[in-house]
Amino acid sequence: MKNLIILLLIISPVLAMAQGHKGDVDACAPMKNGKVCYTDKITVAKMNKDAIFNAINEWAKKNYGKDVFLSNVSSSKSKGTISVNSKVELLLNDTDKTIIKYKMKINCHDEGYDIEMSNITYQYDPNNDKKYKTYKAEDVIANGGKSNVVAIIKDPKLFCNATFFFAENLFGEVFDAIQEAE
Repeated sequence: MKNLIILLLIISPVLAMAQGHKGDVDACAPMKNGKVCYTDKITVAKMNKDAIFNAINEWAKKNYGKDVFLSNVSSSKSKGTISVNSKVELLLNDTDKTIIKYKMKINCHDEGYDIEMSNITYQYDPNNDKKYKTYKAEDVIANGGKSNVVAIIKDPKLFCNATFFFAENLFGEVFDAIQEAE
């Protein structure tokens, strides 16, 4: 028992660090038509359009339909489309954060769905003066952050990596909603 407690004390700092900055990504800002746009095409074998739509729509309403000032969901069962507009706090590392606003579109079809996260902006106030300014993702993270034109953002790679991991986690949540419905 004593050895287990010592092991947990040794591992605790490592676990705490793992929750902050997750590392660097080579292609953290994919582009589509001149805009930062994260996309994925998912195959869900033996599941029809309506079942996929119902599972994702239920997840979206549960997670985004609570506060109209922060997010909203619109959907069309006949078209198999779900749109989410939202803004959330995004941790850049252990000490820095920003507000990220984005639009997510999901198109459901038999045996799969396409998902896209775009129209990304950041509201950033590094001095915590409650004087947030809004910056388009293209001005901050295009070209892996190398094309940053916002002087107040000193490390655009933080934004790039955090946004990539946020999109990956978001897409994972949608996928998990489908898995739970099967």
